[in-house]
Amino acid sequence: MDYFPYLLLILGFLGLFGLIESVILFFEGKEFKEAKHLKQRLQRISGQLPSQQSNSLKRGAYSRHLELDRFLKKFPRLSTLDTLLRQTGRPHSVAQILGAMLFCAVLGVIVGVLLGFEPLFLPAFLVIGALLPIMALRMLRGGRMKKIEQQLPDALDLLGQSMRAGHAFSSALRTVGTEGPEPIASEFRMTSDEINFGATVREGILNLATRVNSMDMRYFALAILIQNETGGNLSSLMLELAKLIRERLKLRRTVAVLAAEGRLSGWILGSLPFLFAGLMMLISPGYISFFWKDPDGWPIVKIMGALLLVGAVWIRRIINIQV
Repeated sequence: MDYFPYLLLILGFLGLFGLIESVILFFEGKEFKEAKHLKQRLQRISGQLPSQQSNSLKRGAYSRHLELDRFLKKFPRLSTLDTLLRQTGRPHSVAQILGAMLFCAVLGVIVGVLLGFEPLFLPAFLVIGALLPIMALRMLRGGRMKKIEQQLPDALDLLGQSMRAGHAFSSALRTVGTEGPEPIASEFRMTSDEINFGATVREGILNLATRVNSMDMRYFALAILIQNETGGNLSSLMLELAKLIRERLKLRRTVAVLAAEGRLSGWILGSLPFLFAGLMMLISPGYISFFWKDPDGWPIVKIMGALLLVGAVWIRRIINIQV
């Protein structure tokens, strides 16, 4: 039995899925107006320019090898990859991610050659393969950020109650870092360590808001920075902010329930062509083999793939309601 058509279909599905996910992640990575406005306000209060804010994070080593670390730090754009890696909470280095990108890029070219694509299309396989580690990191970051957003109201409650009990702000941060759940505990613990080791409260809070790419965390940072300038009851402010964030989370869950039908429709419509193709290969292999044996088959497959990509992005944009 010839398994090549089945392998061809599976690899084609993985390649198209990777392309769809890369386009979706590209659009999701764009900030919305409210997030941009909030970030600009945070920068105005802190008195920092965007480039200075990115440099306020304490950068770790990009590699365990000193020479390679010095070489990689000559490229400023790698700081974005380092920030993304820190936001995932994974212990990997930038050099390891670059190595994984290179390996996946070469693997993508090999897959394109095995599938018999013309050399003109091989750069597309190279780009898709190189983007796979970045897509994986962004998915890991998204899951971790969601956990932090869900844990933030309880952390703010604990922070406010600790200050109400008489603890200083840095000591209250340490309490959240010690008694809070992961992963938000590690972020507050890191901020507490920065303040205890000589950084100002403003610097520590700005680093926290940069590491945790969340609008709710930016609200928290804005509240701390404004209170640091104007004064006031910080413990009551934290408790009220926790209530506000809880209400936002409830609204997000309500919107997610309302958009569940559209999300399910998108998954069904996206998987239906592949399920139908697999069913036809079992029922009538000669009928479906037209798409890779006949010269007119591949253009039809490309057109269908492009339309499927447009439809997936379109549905994603419709159901991706920002709150």
